[in-house]
Amino acid sequence: MKNNKITLGFVLTAVSTVLAIVCAFLYKSVVQQTSTTYTLLIFAAIAGAAALILAFVLGKEIPNLFLIAHAVLLMAVIGVSIAPVVNDMGLVFAGLYQMDIINAYITFAIFACIAWLVSVVASFLGVTKKEA
Repeated sequence: MKNNKITLGFVLTAVSTVLAIVCAFLYKSVVQQTSTTYTLLIFAAIAGAAALILAFVLGKEIPNLFLIAHAVLLMAVIGVSIAPVVNDMGLVFAGLYQMDIINAYITFAIFACIAWLVSVVASFLGVTKKEA
């Protein structure tokens, strides 16, 4: 970043981007998958990486738009990924299936929610310091 120190928002965006990539790997073990979820995870990781790269190169407030896109895409991942698993959750809660069938999804969902929360906080902080 040009003449700027690394901010907390920059670090949180990096953490959220890494968590989005980890979520993509965790989602491979989910029984009920959709390609839309993978696509959204990839775009979320790209938006986070773009924010980091632009902040590092330009050092301006332009990347804040990418932070908002990153948070929105992660929220879309959570929303889209739950639809195929709802039936399995109902069968588990009814006692017809074992909990093993949704354990992978629960792990993925926890990491996705953490990534989303971190990205929301980062979007409020911004990745660069405002110039006076």
